[in-house]
Amino acid sequence: MVMLTPRDDTRSPALFIEPRALTDTGEQAARASLYHHPIGSRRMTAIRLISPKTYQPIASLKYLQTQHVLSIKQGDQWLLELTFDGRKRKKSKDRPDLPIVIRY
Repeated sequence: MVMLTPRDDTRSPALFIEPRALTDTGEQAARASLYHHPIGSRRMTAIRLISPKTYQPIASLKYLQTQHVLSIKQGDQWLLELTFDGRKRKKSKDRPDLPIVIRY
């Protein structure tokens, strides 16, 4: 993995690039057909990172935003919102033990 977050940065999210071996879409599709998620989700369609108002995004995070990999919004505290299948089912699950909301 190639880490995009500087080692000494303790405020930013850990960003990395996965090895090309893990991005073979044919192989991934074959693997995915073996597993079915309990909520029926199939594809991640949006990622939104909410950061504290005092946080200034690092260059690699800004780059991911300009490439439309994720969107960034400022809020009161860290929160990650993951959306699956364009939120077709209009449901969501909150993970109170983690700063994550899952929308599907």
